[in-house]
Amino acid sequence: MYAFQTSRFHKQEPNWLDCKKFPRSALPAKDARWLLDTGSLTAHLRRVSQGQFHVEVLFQRWQIPRLSERRLLGMGDRDWGLIREVRLHCHNEPWVYARSVLPATSLVGRLDRLRTLDNRPLGHLLFTDPHMSRDRYEICRVPAMAVGAPESEQNDGLWGRRSRFLLSGHPIMVSEIFLPAFRPW
Repeated sequence: MYAFQTSRFHKQEPNWLDCKKFPRSALPAKDARWLLDTGSLTAHLRRVSQGQFHVEVLFQRWQIPRLSERRLLGMGDRDWGLIREVRLHCHNEPWVYARSVLPATSLVGRLDRLRTLDNRPLGHLLFTDPHMSRDRYEICRVPAMAVGAPESEQNDGLWGRRSRFLLSGHPIMVSEIFLPAFRPW
């Protein structure tokens, strides 16, 4: 079924800060609207790429999430979650690295279908669910090598965001890091 192993990316925890506590002046103006947008990133990417969008699944495995992820999701130290890491491609270039944590306790009932997403975007399913709500974003900056960007594309850091979604009261975390090729304008 699923392999139990550690992630190849994001070895160290990013320093996530609540978007209300993050100084907006520290965000690049061209990226701020994407980082703080509350709509579906998947829908936006499909639109700006004129449908040239696909999901590359890097892996999907059962693991114990990182400490900050467990705290955000209200999980115990020994609670397992389905960890999913993907790249969202537009025009055949990787624009976004996404890491999702789906606690085992959230994958029950009608949400059990989230165990078998394959290369379908999680964002589409979240934003079409009538019982979905979302918490405020947290923002971070991570080294490009932390998300597996090629050495030739590494710069002084990549901007990312994460938030907790509630589906019928069940928490799911999604973090999104905007890769060097991200050029939606």
